[in-house]
Amino acid sequence: MKLLAINGSPRKTWNTATILQSLVEGAREAGAEADLVFLSGLHYRGCASCFGCKLLNGPSYGRCALKDDLTPVLARAHEADVLVLGSPFYFSEESSLLRACEERLWFQYLRYDTENRTLAPAKKACALVFTMNIPEAALPRFPLKAAVSSFNKSNMERIFSCPCEVFFCHDTLQFEDYAKYDSRIFDPVHKLEHHRTEFPKDLERARALGRKLVS
Repeated sequence: MKLLAINGSPRKTWNTATILQSLVEGAREAGAEADLVFLSGLHYRGCASCFGCKLLNGPSYGRCALKDDLTPVLARAHEADVLVLGSPFYFSEESSLLRACEERLWFQYLRYDTENRTLAPAKKACALVFTMNIPEAALPRFPLKAAVSSFNKSNMERIFSCPCEVFFCHDTLQFEDYAKYDSRIFDPVHKLEHHRTEFPKDLERARALGRKLVS
């Protein structure tokens, strides 16, 4: 059993990465081969509309034809039994790093037919992990969260023919020292205390999800 987690955050050691690492550790505890890859630092682009993945009898049919740093990541995702995509929410959407990856991950398998068939190799268990600095109580003011998570979830389920878990981590800590940044709308005491008391619970939830995905 192979699990691949893809970190769409530009930060390699902060909230999203830490949550994903905990998920990976949970999967390993359950006996799976699990890895975390980072999109930050890779040189790649989103879908180029070349339609190489749609060309009948073409050399790239069903696979993204672009060749860049994302190519081996897509190859690993193709081989994985479980796929997890993670990103912070930026302006109520996933990061541009993850969005560009999603375009090429999903579109290569999408078929233009009336049966909604997919070219993905097999049913693939999957999950989405979203982190955000918005407190959970404030979410009614940000309806796009539900729309974006639903859109991504439906695409994952359509492409990989398997239910997709969605994991949210709220009220995250953006910096260690809020006094250094223009961030007066936040209460730094609350942020630090929430990170100290609640973030460990989020890590345990992520670890449990990792175990569940490979069981």
